[in-house]
Amino acid sequence: MQIPLNVPSQPKRPPLELCKISLYSTGARGKVFTNHFYKALNHNFGVEMVIRNNTSTSQTVKIGGCVYDFQGNTVVKWGTTKQLGARSASTQDFYVREETFSELKEGKYKIQFWINNKKVQKDFFTITFK
Repeated sequence: MQIPLNVPSQPKRPPLELCKISLYSTGARGKVFTNHFYKALNHNFGVEMVIRNNTSTSQTVKIGGCVYDFQGNTVVKWGTTKQLGARSASTQDFYVREETFSELKEGKYKIQFWINNKKVQKDFFTITFK
């Protein structure tokens, strides 16, 4: 039995990777990270994403997301293009403004994220009246 000499110590990482997603509300003390928002206390919220370029070249990346209500209807969409340096990570914030937040009803919502028009991850949050 022969044992291969070139065994990678770690599995190969994807060229672009969504490393972190955090939902937050804003307040006097800055960002408060949570997945539960209260209509009486919160007036808006944001999504913080960390994206990593695992390649040795700089890349232009399309980043996007969409919020769906409990019935699957699109509530908010956003997107941008960002330049990522080789083997680097970048934080991107998307902000749901007060006008849009005030239109959201009580219930559970889903956020779907895309990198270069491919679905990469989803997250959920809840809005209640307090």
